[in-house]
Amino acid sequence: MKTGIFTMKRVLAFTIAVVASMTMLAGGTQPVMTAQNASAESQAIKNNKKKISSAKDKISELEQKQADLDKQINSTKDDISKEEENQKAIQEQIETVQETILTLEDSITDLETEIADLEEAIAKSEIKIKNKRTEIENGVVDFKQRLRAMYVAGNSSYTDILIGSTDFYDMLMKIELVKRVADHDNTMIDGLVELKGEYESQEAELEANKTDLETNKTTLEEQKAYHTEQKKKLDDLYAKSQAVIDQLEEDKAAYEANKEQINKEQEDFETQLQKLYKEQEQIKKKEEEERKKKEEEERKRREEEERRQQQQQQNNNGNSSSSNANGNTSNSGQSSTNKGDYNYTDKSQFTWPVPGYYHISYGVGWRWGAYHKGIDIWSPGIRGAKICAAAEGTVILVSNTCTHDYGKNGSCGCGGGYGNYCIIDHGNGYWTLYGHSQYMSVTQGQHVNKGDVLGIVGSTGYSTGDHLHFEVRLNGVAQNPSNYV
Repeated sequence: MKTGIFTMKRVLAFTIAVVASMTMLAGGTQPVMTAQNASAESQAIKNNKKKISSAKDKISELEQKQADLDKQINSTKDDISKEEENQKAIQEQIETVQETILTLEDSITDLETEIADLEEAIAKSEIKIKNKRTEIENGVVDFKQRLRAMYVAGNSSYTDILIGSTDFYDMLMKIELVKRVADHDNTMIDGLVELKGEYESQEAELEANKTDLETNKTTLEEQKAYHTEQKKKLDDLYAKSQAVIDQLEEDKAAYEANKEQINKEQEDFETQLQKLYKEQEQIKKKEEEERKKKEEEERKRREEEERRQQQQQQNNNGNSSSSNANGNTSNSGQSSTNKGDYNYTDKSQFTWPVPGYYHISYGVGWRWGAYHKGIDIWSPGIRGAKICAAAEGTVILVSNTCTHDYGKNGSCGCGGGYGNYCIIDHGNGYWTLYGHSQYMSVTQGQHVNKGDVLGIVGSTGYSTGDHLHFEVRLNGVAQNPSNYV
């Protein structure tokens, strides 16, 4: 009798728990994130969080260093006796801003990776939570049906079953039955309680990931804006740097002294480039004609094969029904000749060719009586930096013959003044040119992806110092790279 009463209490207690559980599932309470839930996060997300946190600390340190240097620059800029100290502070600030930009880039990349990981984790969690909720609801329904079955049978509790025994032996049999049913109920209850705990854990993790996602998206936009701000600050610092001003004067003097030779080299190079452009257009035209010819031959072959199969089927069946059933298949084998438009006029299609070095010492336009067709990218310490493909494409020309890798006041005549360089065809008429490299590590005909290393920065050809000359051309005509990268 005591056993029956105890079991009945457990049933009543569970009924109350079921009601509370369903209230929770309907949104009555909010789950709490625990250390155990946090440990369920993927290792990739954890690692990214550490890297992002480390980058944040480093950015804070660099910001403080910039603030101190800004004060020093402002306190010495109008004092002639402290001009040397002022210029030293400017150069140090240039390096500090450069390091800040590099750190921001790493942090932005890590944030973008974590955002993608979190979005994937959220999508998976939402499916798991939906399935877990369904599993709980089904379990509760099953248990309710079991209780209802007892009630319909005229037994509202285990006690009623035992009291209804006709004799001692009947009671023993019913006690054994109650014991077995109670064990089954206990297992079902424990299972539902465990499912409820898993549901709460998964829901808490989902909410935490959603919060992290929104925080990271906000941080990402802030860092992108700060990255742009830092690049502008870098340009301002270069404008104040006497070393840069002196270099500009030296470059102008060197150009004036070698104007005729430089102009002739550029004219000859431009002529060769236009010839290359026409050759490439002829090659592409021929390839397109070959492609269309093969497609047409393939289409005819398929049509002939279909006609042969239809004829054979007609002969086998002795009627034309199969022919009618398959008569519309002759066009299904045609492959589309439409190609997507790369639309490289979208600036986001190209990436910066020298990651981490953003100062443009010379831009596109008229300079000292000549037209400069690209941008010259220069920063302290740029020598040996990786030159990267601005977009996917095919290398159509490589020159690696220049051995004069040093700053010079005149042209050595190599590569039409570009020294060691390469040109990439990106399709749709777009080319990019990378000049004055120490050496180019790619070969003609090689396919490259956006960001692939092409070579390293040097000072070959007509170059007064280490830098990358970068051009973007559309149908052979030089464009302003600043509109693309």
